[in-house]
Amino acid sequence: MSELQWQLVYHAASEFEAALLTGLLQNQCIEARYQGQLLLGAIGELPPTDIEVAIWVKPHQATQALAIIQNTKQQAGTEWRCACGETNAPEFELCWACGRDKDESD
Repeated sequence: MSELQWQLVYHAASEFEAALLTGLLQNQCIEARYQGQLLLGAIGELPPTDIEVAIWVKPHQATQALAIIQNTKQQAGTEWRCACGETNAPEFELCWACGRDKDESD
């Protein structure tokens, strides 16, 4: 991938995060790709900054892509407390302890 045709917009901590964000960008009609997932096998051998998975977009879409990524990261939210008293990660829609829906706990 030529760096003249693509612009780096984000370093994901994992291939899962990179695939999720890349898919989100593509759903917004932004040409996006990620690379670096093959380096994940070098965890412990290379510095953490060298094994992050890079997300690349076309330069004319970089500003829009950055805004989408930033908005998505902000919407990721914070932990929520279920009515049963358990604390759940923001990505969980159901309580891990009792199975109650997140919306039922408000």
